Amino acid sequence: MKKLTFIIIAILMLDFTSAYGWGAKGHDVVAAIAEQNLTPKAKRKISKLLDGKSIVYYSSWMDNIQNSPYWEYGYNKTKTWHYANVDKGLTYETMTKNPDGDVVKGLEMLTREMMDNYDDLTDSMRVDYLKMIVHMVGDLHCPMHAGRLSDRGGNRTKVVWFREETNIHSVWDSKMIESARKWSYTEWCDNLDRKSRKYRKEISKGSYEDWFDDTVEDAARIYEYVESSGEIVPVLSYQFVYDFSPLLEEQLLNAGYRLAYVLNTIFK
Repeated sequence: MKKLTFIIIAILMLDFTSAYGWGAKGHDVVAAIAEQNLTPKAKRKISKLLDGKSIVYYSSWMDNIQNSPYWEYGYNKTKTWHYANVDKGLTYETMTKNPDGDVVKGLEMLTREMMDNYDDLTDSMRVDYLKMIVHMVGDLHCPMHAGRLSDRGGNRTKVVWFREETNIHSVWDSKMIESARKWSYTEWCDNLDRKSRKYRKEISKGSYEDWFDDTVEDAARIYEYVESSGEIVPVLSYQFVYDFSPLLEEQLLNAGYRLAYVLNTIFK
């Protein structure tokens, strides 16, 4: 019976492609950059909470639980917390809000619980909330996780990527990072994490909503680029990689620095 239930859940999840952001490598890069910028105190507390494992180890955990038995025990309530779909010309403030929550509201709730009600949480809740924050800060910076509601975050905007038929959401989930550089996540981390302390401080100012609105603007640039081709199904390849690699690097880096800031604030 349990096996049958799991199969049914998996089938129902097949169409829910908009929940995934960056792919495993992108989330690993964000977490690795954050880990290199944790304070010694935050690093010790997090290591103890995760039983010695790193935040990189759990960076994709929130995606993975959607296809595991955990789904049966309440995690389906978080399936909309990976994104917030913002139609053209709108901001997070003016967009149509999802009644089940979104990445901004989810992060606000989790952070508030970890900062204000930490002693009231069970150990398992603290661990799960931490793993969710690690993942969701990454999703907050993935452009198509601020994609339009009208096309399900880019899932219905079809493109050809190096002769492969796909959609613009999938391009930004994983294909872009794999095409831009043939690096491991540690090589991405080592080559990106070179900014000054002043930059790290400046980029960490603002709120989750502020950071997300920056991602909304990035998504708008991508839509404009794709739609400017005039093709029914635009063909994207080397020029797109060249034009948008700086944005890819900026979003991964800023997500890592901001995640470090959030975790250092929680575990101060």
